[in-house]
Amino acid sequence: MKYLFLICFSMITSAFVQAQTTLNIPKELPTSYENSFTFPLGSKILIELKENGKTGYDYKVLSIEALENYYSIDENKNVFDIDPKENTVELFFMGAYYNDGSKDSDWKTVLILRNNFKKHINYKADIKYYFKEEFENTSIVGAYPGTNTTEIWSHKIDYITLYDFINFR
Repeated sequence: MKYLFLICFSMITSAFVQAQTTLNIPKELPTSYENSFTFPLGSKILIELKENGKTGYDYKVLSIEALENYYSIDENKNVFDIDPKENTVELFFMGAYYNDGSKDSDWKTVLILRNNFKKHINYKADIKYYFKEEFENTSIVGAYPGTNTTEIWSHKIDYITLYDFINFR
């Protein structure tokens, strides 16, 4: 009986862990409107927002492009399109470095965002560090219409999940 219980417990635990590791990474584009997607490091992402109530938004992913290069935080080059599409948010989630990147401490992870939506938005994000198995919530700054924001983390992040976009009043 103990063995039967142990086997059942192991199977349930295994199923739970597998469900936790299933990521909602867009495979076919554009996606349908949803509240949450997960993106891998090294991604240029274009999303479109649509109101889902008084202050909330769902979003669909219009495009994802793989990024091969790293971003120099010191150079601070403009990475955004010259003519942005209305009601969209452009995101660059990539590895970055200070100085010349010669020291381990120079290397970071960045999320650079431009809000092409007509309202001030805020959102939530969960990140998965390369040295951890689980995601954890991280703080995020909101973005006014037409502005760029940059989030910097001191460690390599494998994935970021963006969700709960809201109109920040």
